[in-house]
Amino acid sequence: MSINKLNLNSKDKYIEQAFEILNFFKSIIIEVHHIGSSKLEKFPYHCDMDILFIVKSYDDVRNLADILIAEGYAHVSNFSDYFRDDMVMRKVVDGQIVNMIFMSSASWKKEDILNCTESLLFNEEFSGNFKNLKKAFLKNEMTEAEYDERKYRLFQMIKGEGDHLTSV
Repeated sequence: MSINKLNLNSKDKYIEQAFEILNFFKSIIIEVHHIGSSKLEKFPYHCDMDILFIVKSYDDVRNLADILIAEGYAHVSNFSDYFRDDMVMRKVVDGQIVNMIFMSSASWKKEDILNCTESLLFNEEFSGNFKNLKKAFLKNEMTEAEYDERKYRLFQMIKGEGDHLTSV
């Protein structure tokens, strides 16, 4: 499969999955963002897709989690330390893991995530560093803990400071 085909499939899958969730939560979702490595252009590696949903209130989402579980989604309680205060739901779609991250509009993490995603998209050095890091991890050249630590350092460098950002 070509890189362009992977990117096209990711965009289509992102749109399809975002709309599916919007049908459940249209009254409480404020924003939707495609984040993470599957967002990058010419990313030659199969990876999970991460979709960030900014919601009015955590309470609304938690009350509707049972609906998503009934529709085949799984609640992920150990997604990452960074998202420990957020709700993450997962579904496998056409062989790809799709993670739906529900975050409150009041969260300070939103801007960090969006800024890092934008930097990865438009800064070739950051994008290249991230691609090399992901490649090494997928080739089992490092452990998940090493990958998380190096990704953390990369995102700290992108952010330019160490206030809040931890591994995404």
